[in-house]
Amino acid sequence: MKKIVLVLAVAVLGLTTQAFSQKNVDTVKLSQQYAEVTKDIADLQVKLQTAQGKLPTEQSKATVATQEAQQAAQQSSMQAQNATDADYDKTRKARKKAKQAANKSSDAKDANDDVKDTNNKIKDLNKEIAKKQKKQQDLQTKFTAARASMPAAGTTAPQP
Repeated sequence: MKKIVLVLAVAVLGLTTQAFSQKNVDTVKLSQQYAEVTKDIADLQVKLQTAQGKLPTEQSKATVATQEAQQAAQQSSMQAQNATDADYDKTRKARKKAKQAANKSSDAKDANDDVKDTNNKIKDLNKEIAKKQKKQQDLQTKFTAARASMPAAGTTAPQP
C-alpha cells in the first residue's frame, strides 16, 4: 500500500513538474516570437519612412517630366506645321522634334509610374505593419495568459 501511494505521489509530482516546465518553455517561445515580430515591425517602419521620404522627390520629378513632355509636344506640333511645304530640312527637324517629344512623354510616363509604385509600396508596408502589430498583440495576450496560469511562488518568466 505504501508503495502504491509512493508511486502515485511520484507520478503526480512528475506530471506537475512537466506541466510547469512546459508552461515556462511556452513563455520563452512566446517571448522569442514577440521579439521577432517587434524586430519585423521596426524594419518595416524603416522601409516605410524611406519610401515616404522618397515620394515627394518622385512627385516633383514626375511633375517636371510631365511639363517637359507637354512643351516638347507643342514644339513638335509647331515644327510639323512648318514642315508642310515639303522642305527636307524642315521635315527632318519635325521628325527630330517628334522623336524628342515621344522620349519626353516616355520619361514622364516612367516618372508617374515610379510615383504610383512608391504609393503602392507605402500602402503595402502599412498593411504589413498592421498585420504584424495584430500578431504582436495576439502574442502579448497569449503571453499574459500563460503567465497568469503559472504558479506565483518561485517562478519567474521572461517578459516580452
